[in-house]
Amino acid sequence: MNLFSKKFGYLLEADVDEKQPAPQDDREAMAQQLDTAKPADFDVKTMEREQQIDQHKANQVHVLEGWITNIDQFVDFLNGTNAESIQTQLHAAPCDTKFQDIARSEKKRISRLAADLSTLSENFKGYLISFND
Repeated sequence: MNLFSKKFGYLLEADVDEKQPAPQDDREAMAQQLDTAKPADFDVKTMEREQQIDQHKANQVHVLEGWITNIDQFVDFLNGTNAESIQTQLHAAPCDTKFQDIARSEKKRISRLAADLSTLSENFKGYLISFND
């Protein structure tokens, strides 16, 4: 016989206090075990709790949308089609300049980084869609 079965057998054979009848439901059992608190102190209002959960989810969605926006903006900054993007400026750099040296050595790394960030953004968008379900 292992330790658990011995303990379980002991609990089954334990004397029941005859002064207090067995509780009929959880609320009565809770009232018998509490010294100063009342069972009503532990009541949770279901609607209020659901509203808190909905508010928490809405806050998470808002934060996630902010992350997606920032990542997308940074991807455009790295590898966008606008004139201010790093790749556009490096591609338009005249020969024999530092920008041309940077373009030669870092063009692939910048493209790879932008692709990885775009993938992260798309994954976050997938999570955002699953939040709305």
